[in-house]
Amino acid sequence: MNIKFLLLLILAMVSWGFSWPIAKMIAGSVPVPVLVFWRFLATFLSVIPILFVMRLPIRLKSGKDYWNVLIGGIIYTLYNQFFFLGLKNGLPGAGGVLVTTLNPIVTFFIVFLVQKKSISKRQVLGLFFGFIGGLVILQVWKISIDYLLLSGNLFFLLCSFVWATLSLNSQKTGKSMSPITYSFYVYGVGSILELLFCWNDPNFWKVWDFGYTFWFAIFYLTVISTTFGTTVYFYAATRLGSEIASSFIFIVPLSAYLSSYLILDEVVQIPVIIGGALAMLAVYLINSKHKKKETIIS
Repeated sequence: MNIKFLLLLILAMVSWGFSWPIAKMIAGSVPVPVLVFWRFLATFLSVIPILFVMRLPIRLKSGKDYWNVLIGGIIYTLYNQFFFLGLKNGLPGAGGVLVTTLNPIVTFFIVFLVQKKSISKRQVLGLFFGFIGGLVILQVWKISIDYLLLSGNLFFLLCSFVWATLSLNSQKTGKSMSPITYSFYVYGVGSILELLFCWNDPNFWKVWDFGYTFWFAIFYLTVISTTFGTTVYFYAATRLGSEIASSFIFIVPLSAYLSSYLILDEVVQIPVIIGGALAMLAVYLINSKHKKKETIIS
């Protein structure tokens, strides 16, 4: 695996970690469909200059491509709905842990069932360490089942399952279009879908009355976390496979907790450090077999 590409992917995952507390800051400012629409529209517009600079084609080659981007837009819209609904009541650190530790497990499971791919013992061990690391960061021994269901974290659980399907969908498009082109259509479809639900909402234009904090959050969630972070992830899914790319999401929980401490003054405890170390070990174990193959081929 190219070192520069690896560092870029890690940076993208860190940007996702910071997106949790930043999104929490604006999660309750307006109804969720309105918030998601403006995020999607801003992201859609921010991708256009990249398409022109890189001279990437935007024309889809087949009906299958149209179908894939439509499904991708629907899935990503659902993910963002669950994302902000969970953040309205739940904690950003807990949400980052729940989503990002369960997502690779769900993705590997789906790949195993649908694509009939084998999973090595090393990868299973990595998934185990990643899951345990997430539980340690969350300090699950202090949390009751009722708390997980009633605190908004149920939406975070739904996020993990929805994102796994999005990873597989983005992988399918890798041979026929650029990940950036895929992102362009996904955000476009998402904008249209959300507009149908919020165009007559009295809060639709209210966002223009908000100050610096709101628009900084939108800028970060749009340009940094989504345009940069998600596009890099989609690209990784096409190059490495969705199950390998999703394993890097184990980096997000620690960065989500640390950024929550910096931005929202959440207390960072020793379990966070231990769990983060286990998650990083998981990334190594899951990818070690893949990296060995690349060395032999090159």
